[in-house]
Amino acid sequence: MALDAGGCGTGLVSETIRTLRVFGEIQRMRWVLVVAALIFAHGAACWAQDAKTRISLTENSNVTSAEIGKSLDSHCPEVVLTADPRKADYTLEAINTGAGPARNPYKFTLFDHNGDRVYSTETSRKDSAVKDVCTYLAKHRRQ
Repeated sequence: MALDAGGCGTGLVSETIRTLRVFGEIQRMRWVLVVAALIFAHGAACWAQDAKTRISLTENSNVTSAEIGKSLDSHCPEVVLTADPRKADYTLEAINTGAGPARNPYKFTLFDHNGDRVYSTETSRKDSAVKDVCTYLAKHRRQ
């Protein structure tokens, strides 16, 4: 850094100002990167919310939505139980026949948006039936 001809240090001052401007640009670029990263993270979070699979229960189901919802929360949180069948990707018929555990009382049938049966399971425990449905949905997750 050179002093100007007048010897008052104005060359040093202009060099310092230039350095501060460059430093300011670097700081602005860092802020732009931070803001871009936050926007990207927010967008990814919003996309993840939209990417949830939605199922509704049929009117024939005699297993309550509270029971199904609780099991879904613990076994496949990416699946949402909705009361509106129009918003659902799948419809679940969840039947408890009341038969003893040795007779597989829980009979769950999953239908796609067109009403076609895509999966069925019969188990002795409700949680096992929900896990089976979750496994199916994870394998056939919409892209």
